[in-house]
Amino acid sequence: MMARLKKEYLILLSTFILLIKRGDAVQCYQCDSNEDMSCPADTPFDTQINAVVDCNSFEAHTPGQFCMKIVQESPGWGGWKKVTRRCGSRTDLGVAWGCRWSWDEVGVFKEICYCEASGCNGASIVRVGQVLVIFFTVLNIVWKFCQQ
Repeated sequence: MMARLKKEYLILLSTFILLIKRGDAVQCYQCDSNEDMSCPADTPFDTQINAVVDCNSFEAHTPGQFCMKIVQESPGWGGWKKVTRRCGSRTDLGVAWGCRWSWDEVGVFKEICYCEASGCNGASIVRVGQVLVIFFTVLNIVWKFCQQ
């Protein structure tokens, strides 16, 4: 009986811990490839030489609750490519995690990626959130503890 209560208590406690939202603001990379040489459009982004900014601080050009990466590319022989990384406070499509693709009226391709993990807009692909990794780690620890 006591072992069962201990197991249920641990599961309840681990679930509660997972549901607690951290008070820290999200941190995102902030740069524009047209203005910053450390923010390239055609080569991989180097997270070692670029720093994240707190999206609720005065350093953020656009305050927000999530990160964005915007890639714009013009068509044709003399085309250009621009990459912008920044914080975001709203999306054009509501809650829209992941990437959206479109073309404007003059044919410029636009890809906008939204993510909520700190530093996630530094990757070439939007990654799965850290919440899943933490969840399965805690679940594994609780499972092993309860089997003792």
